[in-house]
Amino acid sequence: MPHNSSTIILGGHTHRYFDTGSPGPTLLLLHGISCSLDFFEQLIPPLSRSFRVLALDLLGFGGSDKPKRAPYSLQLYASLIREFLKKTRTPESRKIFAVGHSMGGKYLLATELLYPGIFDKLVLSNTDGFTELPGWVRGISLPGVKQVLKKVFTSKMVASKAFATAFDNPRQVERASYAKNLTVSRDRGAIETVMALNRNFRQLDLFRTGLRQQLDQLNIPVLILWGDHDQYISPSVARIAQNEIPGSELYIFKNCGHAPMLEYPESFSSKVTSFFLNEK
Repeated sequence: MPHNSSTIILGGHTHRYFDTGSPGPTLLLLHGISCSLDFFEQLIPPLSRSFRVLALDLLGFGGSDKPKRAPYSLQLYASLIREFLKKTRTPESRKIFAVGHSMGGKYLLATELLYPGIFDKLVLSNTDGFTELPGWVRGISLPGVKQVLKKVFTSKMVASKAFATAFDNPRQVERASYAKNLTVSRDRGAIETVMALNRNFRQLDLFRTGLRQQLDQLNIPVLILWGDHDQYISPSVARIAQNEIPGSELYIFKNCGHAPMLEYPESFSSKVTSFFLNEK
């Protein structure tokens, strides 16, 4: 379904996005690192029955531009998200909800803190922003190392093993979706972006930018979703996020890894819809 995508200029760069659904509330979907909007492909049909669904390839990923020297920061991504919502706003867009996975969840938090009032509710799935980036991760982005590692990370064998660890049971994921997203994860341009993000980690860290200390200022409902077998970001982090985000709710998917929207798309879309529309 997302192959029927469009492009839009944000911050002077071309971005790929998808726009479909009913004339109801707007629902923005933001993917995580080394991913694209295709990560949400199985969610778009059920969600589009209740929402106008917008899915965006973040700068540096998917079908969007991948500038090597962009000043990647929370401020940059927040400004691009804000610009995107302004340019795609319709008269029916009275309420704006958003779902952010992993890195995308961190960017949603930054957007709402830097531009309060943009969102009415947020869902954060296995969200980034509450752990410190290990020193070795920053080290692999150094010029003398990155070219070698780029070849390693994009190799079929290494990429396949790394991608499989995102799931508690990879066979649970629909085959075509699994293959497509594995291919996206091997994109060389996106690997360059990941290394640029690692080099700019201070500007992309919720704590170092002072935004994490402002989380108590959030005054919108937030639902946190997680997998109990997440090997990328420990489920223990879910409790930390819940404690720091005032009034937030937490739901843990059982027998699930880092990507519940791919392992349990029906349950995930149901949880999201119920939360946004106040259904029990």
